[in-house]
Amino acid sequence: MASAALARPTVSSDSPKQTSRDWKRQSLTHRDVLAKIGDLIVDRPIEQLSLQAVADLCGVSLWVLRGRFGNIDRVLRAVADAQLHDVARALDYQPGRSGAVIEAISHYAEFVAATLKGDDYRRLLYLVLRNGRHHPWLEAAYEQRVIAKIRRDLESAILAAGHRSGATIVLRKGAAALFHKRIETAVALSALLPPYLEKSPGEVSALLAEIAADTFRATYAFEWQAADAS
Repeated sequence: MASAALARPTVSSDSPKQTSRDWKRQSLTHRDVLAKIGDLIVDRPIEQLSLQAVADLCGVSLWVLRGRFGNIDRVLRAVADAQLHDVARALDYQPGRSGAVIEAISHYAEFVAATLKGDDYRRLLYLVLRNGRHHPWLEAAYEQRVIAKIRRDLESAILAAGHRSGATIVLRKGAAALFHKRIETAVALSALLPPYLEKSPGEVSALLAEIAADTFRATYAFEWQAADAS
């Protein structure tokens, strides 16, 4: 972040009532403030920031932040919840009604890659990478609300495609986790690398095709067999 972005505005000495009115005049919504804070803590662990520092850097009143969040831990929780909500909503996926299993996997891989490449996911990922180690609840929420959703939706897309051809197709254990991790590494984590190491669109497309093919090879037909009562 450029040094100019870190310049601290003068701390307001207005009353909570006055600063709340100022916030409204600036048309700052709750989500606006969360977005401002989210941009700040992308560049540093939350432990390095006090509530006063967050207020100063965001250009809002300490009174307003304290009234809305209480303390710095609740600020982090509020930011994380908003980002998790945005990413989970972006990951809502409706499988196609036609196509073979390999096509279903390929389409879902492209959908996930487009979502993980977006700014919302990258912000959340950086938030987890910087703060998850000292805040286990953050990693747990990321796992439950984002990663687990990708795994479930992949398995559902495969199952739906199999049913269309009259078969029950399931995915081997660990394959869904690998599917997510490989796509995340290719399109989200690559943004942490120097530009000359970032994959080109053609390379990403080829990698997605490879991931889809490997995931397809990790599927198998599951047959229900009645237990022998004798």
